[in-house]
Amino acid sequence: MTSTTHITALDRPAVVMGITRDATSSDSVRITQPIGPMLFDHRGLTTLGSMGVLTDIVVGAPAADALRTRAGAPVGTVLAQLSVSTANPFPSEGGIAGTGRALHADDATALAAAEIVDDSGRLVAHVAGRAMAVGRARTDDPEILPVAVAHSVPEPEPWDEPASLTGRSGLGIVQGIVDGTVARGPLAALLALRLRHAERGLVDGTLTPGAWMANPYGSIQGGVLVSVADAISGLAAQTLTEPGGRYRILNLSVDYLRSPDAPGPDVRARAEVVRAGRRLATIEAQLTGDDGTVYFRAHANTQLFAAAPA
Repeated sequence: MTSTTHITALDRPAVVMGITRDATSSDSVRITQPIGPMLFDHRGLTTLGSMGVLTDIVVGAPAADALRTRAGAPVGTVLAQLSVSTANPFPSEGGIAGTGRALHADDATALAAAEIVDDSGRLVAHVAGRAMAVGRARTDDPEILPVAVAHSVPEPEPWDEPASLTGRSGLGIVQGIVDGTVARGPLAALLALRLRHAERGLVDGTLTPGAWMANPYGSIQGGVLVSVADAISGLAAQTLTEPGGRYRILNLSVDYLRSPDAPGPDVRARAEVVRAGRRLATIEAQLTGDDGTVYFRAHANTQLFAAAPA
């Protein structure tokens, strides 16, 4: 039987992404998000990072509901760990919808899982996450972004058409992003992610936390960090590809250790390939502060595709 339950207020990143929580039942929540050019990567493609904020909410919301029900009162929650496995190709337009369910809850933690589908109902990703109860959170108005927050959202940047990159190796393309001869793409611009160094199997960059990225605690929302982990891991994978080759992240797992303040000082994003075969690469990524604080550790498995025969 379907029944209406308490609807958790969505946060600033959800408002920026156009995410809505449009259906709630006694045992599940449904979250939707539009997809479009604002979320494309440097190749003009939708990626897992394009839906990072949704992955956080689609498991975080049912987990929070389960902890609230168990406590009998509102409970502040944050995700401690999140894992995403990809399935069918991501759409370049239209929208996606995720349905999440809590699988287990105790007094301190809740486990939830979700399926994300495109407009035709095809599975594009499966998500699992564990939330922790952390006390009562402050609140934001989910419908109205303060002027200062709205102004912290950067203007969309372009991406390079694939034809302009023909003949360049993956490493050459990523090094082009470093030196500014290749566009970093709309999603990297939204994340304020700048590459500083690239070599085969390794990329290094910085992220400037913006006010729009904040969760109700004033730190970067976990889904934004998923987007960062996906972006930096994907670029490390691209350094392995030959001209015309492609890559695709199959699995991404993020352990949240702390979260940077938003807004806040620059933090360092780094990804390194720890194993590379002909078809699969394993990548480790992390986000750190100038003082050595580690904010997340991420693990990605990435599929590599050779160039199509001429």
